[in-house]
Amino acid sequence: MGDDSIESIKSEIVAAIAEGRSARDTITSNVESAKQGIERATNLFDKAKDNIAWILGLPTAIVGAFGFMWESSSDEAALQYQVNQLEAAVADLKASGDLLGGGVKNWSLNPSEAPGGGLTAICVGVGIVVLLSLLFWYQNKRRKRR
Repeated sequence: MGDDSIESIKSEIVAAIAEGRSARDTITSNVESAKQGIERATNLFDKAKDNIAWILGLPTAIVGAFGFMWESSSDEAALQYQVNQLEAAVADLKASGDLLGGGVKNWSLNPSEAPGGGLTAICVGVGIVVLLSLLFWYQNKRRKRR
């Protein structure tokens, strides 16, 4: 074994090391390019999601607003019609003094036209006056006892 064989072994080791480095560099560059490719694909996927959301969301937002206005206006019109019917029915009942229904006059601004005539209003008024006088009398009696 001479110097040539040692030199050849050294050159083979150096060549193997150089080949290992180049293989490692190749693998590293392949991994980096794969990472970049995955990143580009992910960015493309995110852009597609954003575009889909925008494409589907914008018309939905616009149509949704008009749809709400349309639905709201039809609901409002139906409600206004019901309110008009109710006002007309109440006006009819008020005109006839029959707010509770049943065909009997049960409400009137004029107590003499109410059921029982003015007597009911007079009896209620007298009852209130008597009750208040009893309360004042009791308070005066209680104060005198002290």
